[in-house]
Amino acid sequence: MTNAVETRPHPETTPLDPPPLGPDSVAWSVFGDLTFVLGASRRLLIDVAHPIVATGVREFSVFESDPYGRAERTLDMIMGVVYGEEEALATARRLRDLHRSIKGTNPDGSRWSSLNPEAFHWVHASLVHGVYTQQKLLGRGWRPGEVEQFYLEMRRVGRLYGVREQDMPADWAAFCAWFDQMSATRLERSDITDRVLAVVGSPQPPPIPLVGNKFLWNFTSRPIAGRVLTLITGGLLPPDLREMFGMRWTRSHERAFAALAATSRTVLPRLPRTVRMVPQARRALRRADRRTHSHPDARVVDVRSADGTRLHAEIHGPDDAPTIVLAHGILCSTLFWRNQIRDLSSEFRVVAFDHRGHGRSDAPRAGNYELDHLADDLQAVLTATVPDGQRAVVAGHSMGGIAVMSWAQKYAADAASRVSAVALVNTTPGDILDNLRFLRGPERTLALRRRLAQSVAPAAGLPLPRRLPLRRQLLARVAVGATADPSVAREVDVILAATSARGRGGYGALLVNMVTDVDPAHVPVPAVVISGRHDRIAPPARSQAIAARLQHPLGLHELDSGHCGPLERPDEVTAVLRDLVETTR
Repeated sequence: MTNAVETRPHPETTPLDPPPLGPDSVAWSVFGDLTFVLGASRRLLIDVAHPIVATGVREFSVFESDPYGRAERTLDMIMGVVYGEEEALATARRLRDLHRSIKGTNPDGSRWSSLNPEAFHWVHASLVHGVYTQQKLLGRGWRPGEVEQFYLEMRRVGRLYGVREQDMPADWAAFCAWFDQMSATRLERSDITDRVLAVVGSPQPPPIPLVGNKFLWNFTSRPIAGRVLTLITGGLLPPDLREMFGMRWTRSHERAFAALAATSRTVLPRLPRTVRMVPQARRALRRADRRTHSHPDARVVDVRSADGTRLHAEIHGPDDAPTIVLAHGILCSTLFWRNQIRDLSSEFRVVAFDHRGHGRSDAPRAGNYELDHLADDLQAVLTATVPDGQRAVVAGHSMGGIAVMSWAQKYAADAASRVSAVALVNTTPGDILDNLRFLRGPERTLALRRRLAQSVAPAAGLPLPRRLPLRRQLLARVAVGATADPSVAREVDVILAATSARGRGGYGALLVNMVTDVDPAHVPVPAVVISGRHDRIAPPARSQAIAARLQHPLGLHELDSGHCGPLERPDEVTAVLRDLVETTR
């Protein structure tokens, strides 16, 4: 069998490239929920039933030796094309390029390729049909008109990664007729379909602590997991394909699957999005939600940090005015600076950004929470948002202040040319745990308290329930001063609840483990320090230590506030920032 390979031009865009999907699409609402995970083995089985796909899997796939790694890579790629928006085309081209090397020679001397148009379209088609089936049987179902719209959207997705338009049926009815014909005439049982079913029936332990222990998994969970996965796979297949694959299917199987499917249809749609959606879809939907609620005059900029993490930044005010860059603290977002943005953007160009894992910025993979990342992220924001030849005033609150000092240390050769002045607000140079007023104790217990905090810090990464008793009261006592308006504690609580669990956990561990100082002496420009008289997180003594070590101190302002000065005393903080810009112009 000789199979021609279709190629596509590779400029950044071509007139033939369709627009990517967006939050108003049907696909965004149904594609990335847990039914996608539940239907994975059904889609893989139908994929490899095509003889050309089976040949490629036989020679190149690691679905047996590394099933979870393969699944994660596939999920990243597919979700990146569906939910990637402006990056969807680049992700689609990477997906196609990965398949270029998957080719070989058949025993009869003919050549085969994974980019054979029929086989490449078949993999896309099984994805479309699989999402339809799993959503119908296990998910929220389909509303009138949604299936047709979903299919047209998935034709666009297919075109993005190179499926030829002439290969895809024009509408849903034609697609179903074509899919049934292909299933009846082109699919076949082989050693690969049998091996896929063997993996489904006896799954490897997942890469999860304790659950993934091989001994415990083999003797407790594996038999049950195998039966459930086989039941789901068989239930999602049409009867003729079950028979072709040699799957045993009795009335007991039918009843068990019906009960499981009914439970799934009842439970899954009612789960919160943080549980119901896969991470890639959840992040995209969160970005879209928050973009909708952005200030109407803000210009949103997506910034890429040194390791590729996407950061959300927004620019307010006139483009030809001096620039102020605002960096918020842990658990917060650009909303923390809302008063300063409102009051300063009429006369200054105000840039606010979300740290990684916060607000509308992406959360990187576990482990990417170090001081270097704070510095790299600020450098990326300055590079992307401050006009060439202009120097900005940078203000950092709490962890944002640590980011500013870390940046000045790491990018010392660059700092003075990018920044004209700095404001360090309610922050600390380090030794955070040792100086928290609400965790003070005898000196002899310091090591024990530190170990205890370090051991429980990862728990910050657990999802927060919508209602957590005493959370607001605890915030009011720890983060907000006693003289602040009660609305401040409510506002901080809302911002905290919106921060991703991964961001909370990653940065919580970073700050708890921060036992050495960042040196404010590395800040090469004039700097002002703002502290809160009642700050229990970064006490005034820490601000005094910073001011004493600055090269060019412009003063220490002590406010009648707790840790959240920009919210508790907005006019005073704004006045200091305005004076700083005017003084260093």
